[in-house]
Amino acid sequence: MKSFAIFMLLLLLLFGSVSCFRQRYPHEHLQASALEPLAKLQTVDYTLREGETLASIAKLRYGHQNYYPIIKLYNHIEDEAQVPANQTLKMPELSVVLADEGLTRVIPHELSLILCSRAKYDRVLDQLRAHQIPEDVKQQLLEAADDLQQVTESLRVLKPGMSAVPLRMIGQLEQCKDGIRVFTDTGKFDSYSYDIDMVQQHFALALTYAVNWARDGFR
Repeated sequence: MKSFAIFMLLLLLLFGSVSCFRQRYPHEHLQASALEPLAKLQTVDYTLREGETLASIAKLRYGHQNYYPIIKLYNHIEDEAQVPANQTLKMPELSVVLADEGLTRVIPHELSLILCSRAKYDRVLDQLRAHQIPEDVKQQLLEAADDLQQVTESLRVLKPGMSAVPLRMIGQLEQCKDGIRVFTDTGKFDSYSYDIDMVQQHFALALTYAVNWARDGFR
């Protein structure tokens, strides 16, 4: 009985720490020009046209419609449904938005890893939507997931300027990481590519929560 209990304890320790045995991948530092591969709008100041919404512009500027809350926050818009045509919006690169919000003063290394991970994921979307993961794409995904692993571990440690860890941001980043690893570990996809889109949504939510966390004084 005692030996069985010891065996079960060892088994729990093994599976509880399985992530420790994953191969670590070196961080590939991307140039600033490579951080937003899906951007179809390169302008910082954009005048909204009739029929356009913050969501439709977010997709063109940042690669996914779920970045619209960042445009809303950055432009101090109260109601995104009431933005009139001809209003000029400021939409710099996300790295600039995050710096302007003060995040680079507190978590500069973590932001660099997040933006690189996001870019690595975004630039292989065509292959993912074709449900193909050749070795070069798999390598990009593994690096992206490992970047996020490093970020979530680091964000759980209080740093100067932080009153509390950003749990909601961490939660979204962990869902990004887990979603990416499902692709690389199993090679399986939802037939409608919903799971591929969900990773993009989690990235968008994580960065939105980052901005809100900064505005709350990093509490």
